[in-house]
Amino acid sequence: DAELKKAITNTLPQNEDRFRIVGDLLSPGDLVVLVVPIDKAAPKGRLILPQQQTIRDTLESDAIAVVTKEHELRLTLERLGRKPSLVITDSQVFMKVAADTPKDIPLTSFSILFARHKGDLDELVRGARAIERLKDGDRVLIAEACTHQCQSDDIGRVKIPRWLRQTIGKRLIIEHASGSSFPDDLSEYALVIHCGACMLNRRTMLHRMSETKAAGVPIVNYGVFIAYVQGVFPRAIECFPSAMLAWEQAAKAGSYS
Repeated sequence: DAELKKAITNTLPQNEDRFRIVGDLLSPGDLVVLVVPIDKAAPKGRLILPQQQTIRDTLESDAIAVVTKEHELRLTLERLGRKPSLVITDSQVFMKVAADTPKDIPLTSFSILFARHKGDLDELVRGARAIERLKDGDRVLIAEACTHQCQSDDIGRVKIPRWLRQTIGKRLIIEHASGSSFPDDLSEYALVIHCGACMLNRRTMLHRMSETKAAGVPIVNYGVFIAYVQGVFPRAIECFPSAMLAWEQAAKAGSYS
């Protein structure tokens, strides 16, 4: 058994999970600032999985990770002594972080990094164009891959529905799915808003995306959606040339396909 396990281990790519989140954007010695809010939604005593994995990927790429809260970001940037190569933020504080981060410093979010790590960022960016075309009575599905106890200002149950209604001013029918449940019939929805998929593997997330595309339904993830409704698009995807191109092409096309 020990020999078999060793043989299997030796056949696996040694760097299979390295550089897949942020490392390909970095060079050794680069400085990365990660903005991590500590609020009532944050788990006690630990960071959430996307934050942990992004920090690890930064270190694996021989870059330097500096972690701070959103209210200390401005002071952190002033005291670093040199300009960071990238600022990565929790999506929920995108507006404040964008305001406090100089325009010449690239900015993105954990959720947008996971949009390409676990899914297809270009497709999710194209899906954002559907937000502005929602109409009264449209059905929107908010899907989360994990199950957790909802907070009073829960991101999926409270904040996203509120931001969506504030942005487009329409009367929408908003439904939710969580855990392994995902509707078989997606054709009734005008938009799917999916979580960052940190609890799903890439194959499962891509399968969900293929199902929405087959049904002709646009899909965005939390990070892409929040960047759009908070007015920090396209700055949040400037690090990703193919996503920028997808965004521009979707604008010219004027429709989701």
